[in-house]
Amino acid sequence: MKRWHSVLIFAVLLVSSIAASVGSYNDANKRAERDLNEALSLALAMQRSTVITPDTVALFRSNIPQAELRQSSKIVVCSAEHDRMAYRAECSVAAIWSISDQRLSALLAFASLLWGLGCALHFFLRGERMLFGMNSVIADVSQQTTFNAKQNSTGLVLNENNGVFYDAAGREVTFTPMQYQLMTLFYESEDGLLTKTDICNALWPKKEDASETLYTLIKRLKPVVEKHSNLQIESLRGRAYRLIVRN
Repeated sequence: MKRWHSVLIFAVLLVSSIAASVGSYNDANKRAERDLNEALSLALAMQRSTVITPDTVALFRSNIPQAELRQSSKIVVCSAEHDRMAYRAECSVAAIWSISDQRLSALLAFASLLWGLGCALHFFLRGERMLFGMNSVIADVSQQTTFNAKQNSTGLVLNENNGVFYDAAGREVTFTPMQYQLMTLFYESEDGLLTKTDICNALWPKKEDASETLYTLIKRLKPVVEKHSNLQIESLRGRAYRLIVRN
């Protein structure tokens, strides 16, 4: 969904909520005006006098059917013509609001709030995914640059995107599964140095003594590495092995 679609739906819900609230208030105002005028007319008729007294006000309020309107209702003098006083009944906005039905307005307002929060979360998460995608692209470019740099210096490189070793000409170099695991360990180490113990624990964790197996693996791996690159595997007194560039 496009952003302006979500904004449009949010605006429609919000405007509908406001319209429903105003409409309900206007309906309540008309009812209140009618009931107040009827109560005032009845009070004046029962009093048989044009003079407003506290008893008149009490009688007026007692004739109002809605309890919410009684406390805030009042009698206001409109005009005086030919020695006759004219009155009208009024009440507060809050009182009219209290008798109006705002359920539809509240429902629409709640729906607009949920919609707004949902859209904000959706676009935020989509933005995070887009940012993650951009970071992936940047990482791929960075890896490719590193790939080319290593290729130029050693003639053998591990492409981290597909896990394949390539020689200086860009051809894939094939290793046996154990040779591949050991070469990967060399490339993942900081300086190409691996101890005998580290290699044996990584490749043969359940074997008590894998020295002979490691010796055979190194012996068969060396010519493959030297054939496809300018690297060589150096033995450090049988306690460790290091992958170095040949002089």
